[in-house]
Amino acid sequence: MLVPHDMNGQTVGVLGLGGSGVAAVAALRAAGAHVVAFDDGKCQQDLPAIQMTDWREWPWQDMAAMVISPGIPHLHPKPHPAAAHANSLQIDVISEVELALRAKPKAQLVVVTGTNGKSTTTALIGHCLATAGRAHAIGGNLGEPACSLDDPGKDGVLVLELSSYQLETTPSLAPDISILLNISPDHLDRHGGMNGYIAAKAVVLDQLGADCLAIIGDGDEHVKALAAATRKRGIKTMIASPDDAPDAQCHSASLAGLHNAENAAAAAFALAALGLDMAMINRGVKSYSSLPHRLQTVARCGKIQFVNDSKATNGVAAAKALSAFDDIYWVAGGLAKQDGLAPAMQYLGAVKKAYLIGTAAAEFAKSIDGQCPAAICGDLEKATRAAFDDASAAIDGGTILLAPAAASFDQFTSFGARGDAFAALAQNLCANTAGGNHA
Repeated sequence: MLVPHDMNGQTVGVLGLGGSGVAAVAALRAAGAHVVAFDDGKCQQDLPAIQMTDWREWPWQDMAAMVISPGIPHLHPKPHPAAAHANSLQIDVISEVELALRAKPKAQLVVVTGTNGKSTTTALIGHCLATAGRAHAIGGNLGEPACSLDDPGKDGVLVLELSSYQLETTPSLAPDISILLNISPDHLDRHGGMNGYIAAKAVVLDQLGADCLAIIGDGDEHVKALAAATRKRGIKTMIASPDDAPDAQCHSASLAGLHNAENAAAAAFALAALGLDMAMINRGVKSYSSLPHRLQTVARCGKIQFVNDSKATNGVAAAKALSAFDDIYWVAGGLAKQDGLAPAMQYLGAVKKAYLIGTAAAEFAKSIDGQCPAAICGDLEKATRAAFDDASAAIDGGTILLAPAAASFDQFTSFGARGDAFAALAQNLCANTAGGNHA
């Protein structure tokens, strides 16, 4: 556990008791802080080990800081009343990640962010470090909360994936290596618009020193502008493009597509800076398996494969998935985001047919009218079965790709639940087909 010992004796509020909130309470207790905690959606019976106190009854006059869950607004579109009260009293509103950094871990710190690709890049770095036998820990927005990690020590590496929500409430963030992959419109309501979102992502670069490294993607004008500004400050800045990917990437089914080539390039730059040679990096890339719901092959039936990219919750992510395959039977839709399908339109050439679900189905059908055949199927099961029927009738088979370009919350509790449902459908369809197998 990363324990912020400097907070011994301080009074700290914790708002939101999901995974990060519970980890924050544990770390603060270990530090000897006085903790008050509250969650709007949970009662005392849900968390018997944590004494909950309504935020209105907190000893605000004594509080040094308030730790807020990344899912709770602290500024936009409207701050939670507890956050608004903390702001009015000029009490620091911080993240659980901030607590972990106040523990002053001795390991080198690598931070990864971006609208898309950050989990794959984080996991790939961790996998390559493990393959090379290097002490490390990975967490943050991926896996374990930061406070739950152990310090790998001065010869080790702490790799944190951080979201925009976490970045803007982590004022102590000063990485040794910062990776900013891309920025496309997302979560704009939480950041007061695009400028606020860009500023939140840019926090990963703000406190880099002269001996630090910035690794920035090559894809969009937002990150290109930040790269130029970072370089102008005298920070070593490397641009990760698909051409810089390790040789093993082009043979990896788990890292298919130009976007994953860019992710692998960013990971390789960081790993090289951490002392791994190219043979070690290629060995790790070769043995890497994709994370669930990210271009994950979940079943195969003869010439048909099912690929679960449920994490592609916006148009940019879906576009990257579409560029990775030929002969695509595309399952898309859900709760549309601001960018809709616009970023994906230029990649419809490989789509044999689209099968549209959720509240965005009619909107998506209108967007792609005349570009490729489409059917409004309503729900995931009907869409997946229809796609399988059509792919089965095709001589060359193809890829049944779930890349929704939309959030899941109209029909599922999370993108993970949506991906799990797709995988179960795929495996059931293959189990009932001669020659089918699970991936």
